[in-house]
Amino acid sequence: MKKADRNGDNSSSRPKKTTFGPQLDVASSVLGAIVEKSFNQPVSQPQVTVVPFPVARHRSHGPHWAPRNSGLSTRDKDDEEDDGEDEDFTNFVSVAAEAKPIKRKQKKGLDFRRSKELADDDDSVGFQNKKEHKSGGNAKSRDIEKGSKNMKLEVVKSHEDKIGDVGVDDVQSDFGNGVPSTIKSKNITSKPVHVAAGIEQASTSVESEIDAENRARLENMSTDEIAEAQAEIMKKMSPELIKILQKRGQNKLKKKSFISSAAIGSMAEAFNEDNKKESTTDNAHSMIITSPDQIQKGLENKDVPEIKSPATSLWDAWSTNVESVRDLRFSLNGDVINDYGHVPGNSSAVGSYSVENASERDFLRTEGDPGALGYTIKEALALTRSVVPGQRSLALHILSSVLHKAQDNIIKNPAGSTLKVGNHNKIVDWEALWAFALGPEPELALSLRMCLDDNHNSVVLACVRVIQCVLSYDFNERLFDISEKTGIFEKTVCTAPIFRSRPNIDVGFLHGGFWKYNTKPLNIFPFDKIIKDEDAEDEQHTIKDDMVVATQDIAAGLVRMGILPRIRYLLESDPSAALEERLISILVAIARHSPTCADAIMKCERLVQVVVRRFTTKDQTGVDFSKIKTVILMKVLAQSDRKRCTQFVNDGVFQKLMWHLYRCAFSLNHWMNLETEKFKLLSALLVEQLRFWKVCIQYGYCVSYFSDLFPALCVMLDIPTFEKLIENNIIQEFTAITKESYLVLEALTRTLPNFYAYSQKVDRSTDDPMNDTETWRWTHVGPMIDLALKWVSLETDPYLSSLLLLSGREKNEGLTLTSVLWVISTVLRFLSGVLKSVIPDDNSILSGNLPWLPDIIPKIGLHIIKNRILSFNRSDNDNNHAGSFLESLCQYRHHSDQETSLASVCCLNGLLETVITVDKLIKLAKTEAASSSIDHQSLENADKILTDGILKCSISEMTMLLTTFMKLTSSSGQLVQSIEMFGRGGPAPGVGVGWGAAGGGFCSLNVLVAQMDARLVLQLLEIFLVEPDKEKENPTDEEINVTMERLNCAFGLCLLVGPMDGFLMEKVLDILLQPQNLMYLDFGIRRSFTCVWRYTEAEYVNFSENLISHFKNRWLHVKMSKSKVKTIDGQHGTSKKSKFSLNTIQEDVDTSANTSLVTEWAHQRLPLPNHWFLSPISTVDYTKLVNLPVKPNFLEIPKSGLFFILGLEAISSHVSSNSYSIQRVPVIWKLHALSVSLFPGMDILQDEKTRDIYSNLQEFYGKILDKNLLEVGWNNSVDFLKFDKEIHDSYSTFVETLVENFAGASYGDLLFGRQISMYLHRCVGAPVRLAVWNALSNIRALELLPPLEKCLARAEGYLEPLEDDEMILEAYVKSWVSGSLDRSPTRKSVAFTLVIHHLSYFIFGNHSGDKNSLRNKLAKSILRDYSRKADHEAMMVKLIQYEKPASYQKLDQAEDGSLQDSEIARRLIVLSEACEGNSTLLSVVEKLKKVILKEK
Repeated sequence: MKKADRNGDNSSSRPKKTTFGPQLDVASSVLGAIVEKSFNQPVSQPQVTVVPFPVARHRSHGPHWAPRNSGLSTRDKDDEEDDGEDEDFTNFVSVAAEAKPIKRKQKKGLDFRRSKELADDDDSVGFQNKKEHKSGGNAKSRDIEKGSKNMKLEVVKSHEDKIGDVGVDDVQSDFGNGVPSTIKSKNITSKPVHVAAGIEQASTSVESEIDAENRARLENMSTDEIAEAQAEIMKKMSPELIKILQKRGQNKLKKKSFISSAAIGSMAEAFNEDNKKESTTDNAHSMIITSPDQIQKGLENKDVPEIKSPATSLWDAWSTNVESVRDLRFSLNGDVINDYGHVPGNSSAVGSYSVENASERDFLRTEGDPGALGYTIKEALALTRSVVPGQRSLALHILSSVLHKAQDNIIKNPAGSTLKVGNHNKIVDWEALWAFALGPEPELALSLRMCLDDNHNSVVLACVRVIQCVLSYDFNERLFDISEKTGIFEKTVCTAPIFRSRPNIDVGFLHGGFWKYNTKPLNIFPFDKIIKDEDAEDEQHTIKDDMVVATQDIAAGLVRMGILPRIRYLLESDPSAALEERLISILVAIARHSPTCADAIMKCERLVQVVVRRFTTKDQTGVDFSKIKTVILMKVLAQSDRKRCTQFVNDGVFQKLMWHLYRCAFSLNHWMNLETEKFKLLSALLVEQLRFWKVCIQYGYCVSYFSDLFPALCVMLDIPTFEKLIENNIIQEFTAITKESYLVLEALTRTLPNFYAYSQKVDRSTDDPMNDTETWRWTHVGPMIDLALKWVSLETDPYLSSLLLLSGREKNEGLTLTSVLWVISTVLRFLSGVLKSVIPDDNSILSGNLPWLPDIIPKIGLHIIKNRILSFNRSDNDNNHAGSFLESLCQYRHHSDQETSLASVCCLNGLLETVITVDKLIKLAKTEAASSSIDHQSLENADKILTDGILKCSISEMTMLLTTFMKLTSSSGQLVQSIEMFGRGGPAPGVGVGWGAAGGGFCSLNVLVAQMDARLVLQLLEIFLVEPDKEKENPTDEEINVTMERLNCAFGLCLLVGPMDGFLMEKVLDILLQPQNLMYLDFGIRRSFTCVWRYTEAEYVNFSENLISHFKNRWLHVKMSKSKVKTIDGQHGTSKKSKFSLNTIQEDVDTSANTSLVTEWAHQRLPLPNHWFLSPISTVDYTKLVNLPVKPNFLEIPKSGLFFILGLEAISSHVSSNSYSIQRVPVIWKLHALSVSLFPGMDILQDEKTRDIYSNLQEFYGKILDKNLLEVGWNNSVDFLKFDKEIHDSYSTFVETLVENFAGASYGDLLFGRQISMYLHRCVGAPVRLAVWNALSNIRALELLPPLEKCLARAEGYLEPLEDDEMILEAYVKSWVSGSLDRSPTRKSVAFTLVIHHLSYFIFGNHSGDKNSLRNKLAKSILRDYSRKADHEAMMVKLIQYEKPASYQKLDQAEDGSLQDSEIARRLIVLSEACEGNSTLLSVVEKLKKVILKEK
């Protein structure tokens, strides 16, 4: 009773309450809704006598008390009428005597619903009664105003806290779609305006009276009636007027309501939650649901257009998926909460959550489980600004968990599954979630940058983890680590997000334009060094500018927001080990982003020095993750620019970071004595130090360090005792060091002087930046080769033989096998590098014999022959050599572990390179020299194999290898093509996984394996296709088929090349477009098409030169700056306009060779689109492509292109169905390319051979179109060819120009006319058909079109289904009336056939409503025309007598055929009815009747 007494004393008298009045607002804001329970009557406000419990809110609000949620605990049914709480906390009375003991109630769970006291007058005191009670019946106007203000404050606070099932018509009603609509809540009572009634007195204006009448009428109308009324009004109003009314309605609501925007947002969000749960029948978290805008306009409004299905618009479905992510709720572990049934309380409590009150969900108010119902992404971000550090850390933990799970699921998703259609099984669209989280709405970058400035270490640590997830550090580093294991890529790739430039008419609208950065590099650079002008106040960058950049590229936005100086400060403040590691990881991710970001790190004052100093000042012998990340950072910075690598070497940074490698010259037993965890850390550090050294070697530096580091490398290079390594569980770590050591040796082989020209000195007199490089010595190579060959000694090492050969394996040792395969792949690359350095550079030597053959050549060759690496033509009883290492590698390629598959392919690549180089050197050597250098003791068979050629003796195995990997690469082309979807982002990892690219996008392990397969297949194709077989001038059909299959495979490899594979694309083009291979394309053409022409060898050479030159200039050109680009600092100070402009993107950059080991996605075109081969005939203006050194022959390139395309089409019909071929390219692109080839004029058709090829292509594509339409059905073929959607949105302008060229230059040419008439096909989209028809009609060119039977594709496609587009039918009649069709009947043009067919069935068909009125309108137009033009009598008679032909091959009979008299009479009656009583037109109908009877 002490509490009751205290309450009674504090509010015992009215005068005391008046003194309490001035403090009312403060007390209510402090105490909020914390009141005593079990009171039947209202009580007065108590004085503050204890320290209040701090309720977490937004930090800007301060540690105030907030209103208590009235629905925190559930009530029993018996207590619903008397819960002991009153909503008016400003009018307590003394109730000490009435206080009852508090009874513990049984918890039913959380219930965040708003209680019904606001909507129930019987159970609560109305607002008017409260005012009367407050004033005591004699309140003055000043007291009334004060009470009104207090009441307003309480209402606002209540709605800011939670919103319940109350009528919110006044707040939510708007004029959506231009008509008044009202939201119907499931709990709306007969008085739905209580909130407004308590807030503001009813207005007596005329406008409010009209509004009241409208509302009353709407209350009496049913849902269907409201929908019909809305639809009727919408039809009578223009879209512009609807927008004006919507805007005016929103302005009225803003003026009318004085509720704060925060309260309105909370009410609207909660109300939307309830309505969404009602409208979603399947599940509340289906990713494709009704949009929030539609929910606010009323679910019962049937006239509101629904979201398009994914089948009709993938982009709309994707946008819907992204929008609906905002409603997903996540647990503390990042899991999506799909079902609220497991949460205590009513599931409708979710609707009471909002972003504004996320921080109020503490342990008291949520009964010990704040995260029970989860948090949305925006709620978690709002919680990061709480005043309670624990809540901020919790929110950041949720964000990091959600982002990590999103990345993990995106990587696991197979490529091509970007869009979840429907998601009826509650599948979360993780790609959409990732796009929403990094989008503009959540403002993630701003929140993270603010949290990084937090003064609590736990918050900073959690924030850094979120930034790591945002930058996808873990997933990117895993990919880069595996990529470096391959040893194939000399350069690394940037991770900055990019987008394609839009296609234009100069390149024929072909996709695959230059890539551009999402944000130009100028916007990334730190601004504190840019602003120099004091008077440039208007150009000062703002937070909004930072947000714009962060939306385009979040990594760039963070750098712009000053994350680098903050990281430097944190590193200088002696952070914890975990924080230091993550901070350096962020620097690595930023350095990988782009050269500009790497430059920003270098220019950030003291940042790099601080990182290096922390590496050197720690325990010299100790190893931790921070040291490993430091070496990675220096390596990445060195890769980005050669000058930085030079700086690191000159400043001693390289030597400091390599200290551990110097002291590791220990024996294997010493390694065994180390603890396992310490050895793993040391192994990781040594691997990164070796990679750093390799980067310096690639620039030509630090080669001389080999002599100092050889003692440490010697232990790693030799083959170890595997049993000991397996026993100590360190085999994976030890082989990792060995692998990197051999990759360092492979890099050193590139610095070797040529074996036959080693005495030549490098000229240091020039200014070449490579003149300061160092070279390796040949005297060091011999011992390294001996160590390397031990790793491929399968005959002498039983453990390697049992591990690597399938025939000798007894158990599966996954990690050991993968680790050893990686080592062998690098060993083979090292051997191949040594052999390539022996190949002379002098062409005169290449054409003859070598001066002598070094011993290492036969030594390596014989070692491969003797150790079961390959299988040769052996005797049947030679069982010891059954099953070669190559066969085992082919089996390992199909291993379930992707890393094992990748390692096996790398082994095959290295092996093939080594064997090819050995064969090449043996052929170049003299026979005597080769024989004298071979030990002939018991090596007769090996000697013969080495002399004849290793490849020739193992040709059957190589053929098997090529066949196997051709099947693998044929299915990989679509893998890459499926990544680029919707144009919403590039395939670069960007912030890790791009914007919704399933499987990780282009930079993923799946694509990496496919690219390795492509490299292997390319080497094999060089063996089988490059060397022409001159002995067989007339190859057999089987040989032709095999060659066609291989050529088709080479064509499919082009789709797998990436930005680092430009040279690979060049090799593919050189193989595919060789003259002898073009001859096989000619064989396929004569097989598949009726072609009487034969091409000569000189023409093949001409085709080859033109196509190779064109494709390399068109697709492999990297955009260069027109002049030397100034430094970034100089660029920033050039103009004021360019300082902070976000409108344009700079494209010209300095891409000088040999200055960087980084490949940028920007400023190049790879990967190729699937229709890249159409570019020779789709290029309009070659001068705008690139700065070509020689002006191309504009006619020769499209001629060569037509031959090449027809050849590809020919061989595609002779390859297996599983192979990738040109037939997988949509026919719409092929038809478009044929049109573009005629855009400059008809010169291309003057050549008879080219004309024949063009005609064959038209007929072939017409057959493909007919086949596709038969699959979908003729009635479903409408808009099958959407040129304006698939090709370009301004396609109508293109075809109008094409029609003008046709009319001006063709003189009715059949091929040109067939191409134009193709656009009148019913499967072509209506806008394009209409544009073509109007263009032909306006220039009187309709008669130039060919007859229907000579048009492209079957006649049914032009006539079926019947035309129902109003604008096209009116265009037909307009052409009829204007006289554009007068000559068409005489010339049997397809135009007249289309007109009489579609008009006849539309005018004389059965219609109703609007169609009937349109029919009358069209009929009257042609009747008036006939009354004025007697020469149109024949056309009118044909229109009336037209009958649909039984066969579309007999169209003449259809036009001239006679109908039954009854049908003709019916049609005349229809014309009479269409006259609508017009006597003049009726007389015309009678005249027609007489003419027809006369003909009968």
